[in-house]
Amino acid sequence: MHAPAPAKNEHDDELYVPSRYVSLSHQKDGALVVHCARTGAVGVVPAEDVRQARQALVATSVTKGPLTGVLQDLAYGGFLVPKGTDEAALVHEQYISRYTAGGLHLIVMPTEQCNFRCIYCYESFLRGEMNPELQEGLKRFVTGQESLDRFQLSWFGGEPLLAGETVLGLTDYFRRHCESRGVPFSALATTNGYLLTPEYADKVIPAGLRYFQITLDGPQHEHDKRRIGANGEPTFTRIWENLRHLGASDHDVKVIIRHNFDPAGLPKMAHFLGMLKGEFGGDSRFDVEMEAIGRWGGANDENLDVCEDRALIDAVQQARRMTTAAGFRDAHALPGMQPNGYVCYAANPRSFVIGSDGKAYKCTVELDYHDRNIVGQLHPDGSMDLDWQKMALWCETNGMDEGKKCGSCYFSPTCHGAVCPKEWMDEPECACPTNKHFVKDSLTLIRAESLFELPDSGPAAVCPKG
Repeated sequence: MHAPAPAKNEHDDELYVPSRYVSLSHQKDGALVVHCARTGAVGVVPAEDVRQARQALVATSVTKGPLTGVLQDLAYGGFLVPKGTDEAALVHEQYISRYTAGGLHLIVMPTEQCNFRCIYCYESFLRGEMNPELQEGLKRFVTGQESLDRFQLSWFGGEPLLAGETVLGLTDYFRRHCESRGVPFSALATTNGYLLTPEYADKVIPAGLRYFQITLDGPQHEHDKRRIGANGEPTFTRIWENLRHLGASDHDVKVIIRHNFDPAGLPKMAHFLGMLKGEFGGDSRFDVEMEAIGRWGGANDENLDVCEDRALIDAVQQARRMTTAAGFRDAHALPGMQPNGYVCYAANPRSFVIGSDGKAYKCTVELDYHDRNIVGQLHPDGSMDLDWQKMALWCETNGMDEGKKCGSCYFSPTCHGAVCPKEWMDEPECACPTNKHFVKDSLTLIRAESLFELPDSGPAAVCPKG
């Protein structure tokens, strides 16, 4: 840990106390990994400084300034705060900053059809491609955002690349619009990868689509049993060749290779990670995301073998350890440890899912299966009607209310009880992020990952449930 040396000032005799949002992880080599959920800082205290750091971070400790060495570093990262600091108020300010009008996140379904029939899919494929009039309405909606200061576009489906020309044209349009106004722009596609052919990739990436989440459910014989073409055909080989093209290219891209696994898949994971390492190892453009298959609302749910409850958490963490050991970053580990890092997009009042018919939703899992998720309608003239009562169901977390567990939680700045608004409406308690259950292990993995090349983390993927 290294902090810039501040000039001497009138606060040098100030008293410092530990932040209430600190996590610690002791390492085998005697070092200490520390995390402050309020600031998102993660640091490694070398073994020779651990005793001094631990003493300062004891809950009842008070340290008098001026601070030097490791204590100065701890204050710089927010691990030590001036006595009397209202950290809860600072955390609340971080959360409500989401309500600023400048940011916009749109998850657009250019079509709701799909060329796959995955065994765990929950979608119904009711509607086809977005019509040209509505595409114009989408353009008008975005260009009409006078206070826009950042725009994140996510393509979802169905399979979005079935509407490849729509994705290409709108991505290019929005990129040029944002560039002309100096507005940061990013675009991500959650795609099965089958239609991300070399020819299409070489067009759509320069147009502005630089981030991809692509699922491979293991080696060919495993993947082809789960992610089946709409006509029953195998799909692995073509996806693999498309990924190899991206790896061989000099495109400025970020690819999250997602792997959905069931209990039987854990013992086979090392072989699959070995395949990935052999092809993409050492290429910082490729990260890996591990997710346990769940019963996400599909017609085949009862036939799925899934990890549940504590076994689910244990399985995901085991998979992440294996991922790091293979030399890949966990796509969401460090970003999730940042302030608001685990807050679901559906809890963001400036985030909307736009169906191919213009319906505005909050959640990509619930879609139009529940009326509470249909929060509005986008029109061809660029206007959007919103039902603010329904919006409040998704955006107003009660996890921080008096008496709720989140109010006293050291990890709460990362999620504010808003990991999954769907669960806070349906369950008695808000869900906790996986990293909280294994925070010591997660910090060890993040330390190991810090030896890799610094990544461009890019925008968040849409949802772990599907």
